[in-house]
Amino acid sequence: MEHMPLWELREIKKSFFGVQALKGVSCSIYEGEVHALLGENGSGKSTLIKCVAGVHQPDSGEMLLRGRAVSLRHPLDARAHGVATIFQEFSVVPSLTVAENVFLGRQLHTPLGVIDWDAMRRETVKTLEQLEIHINPDAVVRTLSVAEQQLVEIAKAISLESTLLIMDEPTAALGLAETDRLLALVRRLAAQGKAILYISHRLDEVFEIASHVTVLKDGHRVSSQPLGELKMNDVVRMMVGVDIEQHYPKVSSVKDVPCLEVENLSTERGVDHVSFTINIGEVFGLGGMVGSGRTEIARALFGLDKPTSGSIRLHGQNVHFRSPVEAIGRGVGLIPENRKSDGLFFNFDAPPNITISRLGQLLRGPFMSLRTERQVGREYIDKLSITPAALEKSVKFLSGGNQQKVVIARWLFSQARLLILDEPTQGIDVGAKLDVYKVINELTAHGISILLISSDYPELLAMSDRVAVVRDGRILHIAEANRLSEYQLLAIASGAESDEKMQEVLRLRTLAMPLVHQLRDQLHETVHLAVLEREAMRLLYLDKFGGEQSIAMMSRTGGTAPLTCTGLGKVLLAYEPSAQVEAWFKQQTIPAFTETTITDSATLMRELSAIRENGFGLDREEHERGIRCIAAPVYGETGEVIAAISVTGSSERMPADLAQSAMRQQVVETALRISRTLGYRAEKQ
Repeated sequence: MEHMPLWELREIKKSFFGVQALKGVSCSIYEGEVHALLGENGSGKSTLIKCVAGVHQPDSGEMLLRGRAVSLRHPLDARAHGVATIFQEFSVVPSLTVAENVFLGRQLHTPLGVIDWDAMRRETVKTLEQLEIHINPDAVVRTLSVAEQQLVEIAKAISLESTLLIMDEPTAALGLAETDRLLALVRRLAAQGKAILYISHRLDEVFEIASHVTVLKDGHRVSSQPLGELKMNDVVRMMVGVDIEQHYPKVSSVKDVPCLEVENLSTERGVDHVSFTINIGEVFGLGGMVGSGRTEIARALFGLDKPTSGSIRLHGQNVHFRSPVEAIGRGVGLIPENRKSDGLFFNFDAPPNITISRLGQLLRGPFMSLRTERQVGREYIDKLSITPAALEKSVKFLSGGNQQKVVIARWLFSQARLLILDEPTQGIDVGAKLDVYKVINELTAHGISILLISSDYPELLAMSDRVAVVRDGRILHIAEANRLSEYQLLAIASGAESDEKMQEVLRLRTLAMPLVHQLRDQLHETVHLAVLEREAMRLLYLDKFGGEQSIAMMSRTGGTAPLTCTGLGKVLLAYEPSAQVEAWFKQQTIPAFTETTITDSATLMRELSAIRENGFGLDREEHERGIRCIAAPVYGETGEVIAAISVTGSSERMPADLAQSAMRQQVVETALRISRTLGYRAEKQ
C-alpha cells in the first residue's frame, strides 16, 4: 500500500480581483522527497507555494497534513505546522549576526526573561554542524557572500524543526560551485526525511535532484508524476509547448566591421589589461566564475567605473565615458544583473520605464507629453510581445520575463547600438528565456551588437558567436563559441587548463566523445566520463551525457563526487598504489551515504582488488538511493589508468546483477576502445 503523503493539496483554487490564478491544482508531497514545482512565470507556482506557506488562503479546495485537513490563516500557522519557506528575496537582516538571524523573532530567554545569547549561539552551531555548513555563527550577515546568506536562510528554516521546506529559486544568484554545494545539502536534507518543494527554472538542476515533478500552466496542473517517467523534452513541452531542440534558436548576423574595440583596459575594480573586439551584429560572450571580473568589464564600458589605462573605440572613434549618461548618449545600453534593484522603477508601469532613456523625445515645448509616452510604451510592448497589462500595471507585478523585456525595450527606444546583457535570463522561466533569445536574434539582425554575460554555460555557448573567458579580471582565452565545450570553458575559468595534466584531460574528452555518445545511444541511460583529482582525492566529472531515460542524481559537468562509494570513484581508486590508498583510508573516516555504503576499509580494499582483477566497478546504491552504476577504466598510451566511464540509471531499470549483464560488457568494451583511441595497445590482463 502506498504510504500517506506528508502534505496533500486537493483542487486548490485562488482568484485575485476576478482573475483565477489557481484552477483546481492537486498534488501530493512525501517525506524524504524532493518534489519539483515547474511552470512558466504566471503559471501559478508562486500563488500555490504562498497558499502552503500561509501567505494566501485558498478560495476553495483542501490542504491535508498527514491526512488531516488544516487551515493556514497566517505564515505563523504554516510555521506551527512544520512549513518553512525560503523565498527568492532573502529575509535575513544584514546588520545582525548569523545566530541572531537564525533566531530572529523567536529569541531564547533565561528564566529571568533576559535574552539568552549564549543559548542561541549554541543552538545555531548545532544546526550548522547538522547541515555541514561551515559559517561562523558570530559573523555579521552583510559580510557573507550571497551563497553563504542562502545557507543562513536554510539554517534558519531547519532550526524551526520544519518537516516541509519550500525553496523558491534557491540557486538563481549562485555560481556553479556554490550551486553544487547547495544541491548536495538539499539531498542530505531529503535523506534525513525532510520533504522539499523545489521551484527552479534550471531544468538540469531539477533532473539531478528531484524525484517527482508537478508542472503548472495557466493555473492548471498539467502533470504530477515521478520524474523518472519523463524526459527533459517532455517537461519543456508541457511548460511552453516547444521542443528543447528549439530552446537556443541562435541566428548569426555578424558583419566583419568592428562596433567596439577595447585595448589594454584596466580599472581600479580589478579589470586588468583587457583587450577584445565586438563586431556589428555579433553576440560576444563573457564567461567565467562569479567574481571573475565579467561585471566589472561591463561597468567600465558603461561609464560606471573610470578606466585607469587603455582605450575604448566605438564605431571607430575613441570614447571616454565619465558617466552612464555619456555612454547612453553614444548608443550603449546596460541590462544589469539585478534588474529589480538596478534596472527598473518598480512602482511605475512600463511606458515611463521604457522612455526614461530618451526623455527629450517626449518634450512638446517645455512640457513632457504623457500621450507620446503611452504611444511609445504601447509600440514597444507590441514589438517585444510584452504582456498588455504592462501598460497599466506597475512593473513589480509583471513576471521576470516581462520585466526583462521592458528593460530591453528601454534601450531599443534609446537607439542603442551596443547592448550589454548581464545575466539576462537569470530567474526567468523557460518560455521567457526563449523570448529573450528571439529578441537577441532580432537585435543582431538589425545590426545591434551584444555583450552577453552569463553563468549559464550552455546558454552562453549556444547564443554567442565568440566567447571570451575571464579570470581575475583578465581575458585568458577568446574562441568561436562552437569550438568551445562547456568543460573547456569551466577548466579555463577555474584556472585548471594551465596544468599539463588538464591538457591531457581535454584531449581525452575530445577523443572519447563519439564513443561515449554511441554508448549512451545504445543503452539509453546516462553516461559519465570522469578523472581523479589527486590533491583533493575525489572524482571530477568531465562530462555527463543524459540518455533518453531521465535520472535524478547529483552529477554535473565540472562537478565532483566521493571516491569510496561511486562506481567511477572506486575504479579510479583501484588503480592507485595500494599502500597510498591504505594510508589515505587511515587518515579519515569513510562516510556512509546510504545503508549499502561500504565504510570498512578492509572490505573496500578487497573490492578495489576485485575491480583490478575484473576490469569494472559497481555502485549498488552506495552513493544515492535508487541509483546504480557500472564503471570501467580508461587507459593512457603508457598503460596507466587516466579516466573512467560509467553507465548510470535508476535501480528500477538497471539490472540487479550488473556484473553478469550485457551492459557490463558494453561498458568495458567502450572503455577499451577509448583507450585504444588514446594510443593504448597492450591488452588488459
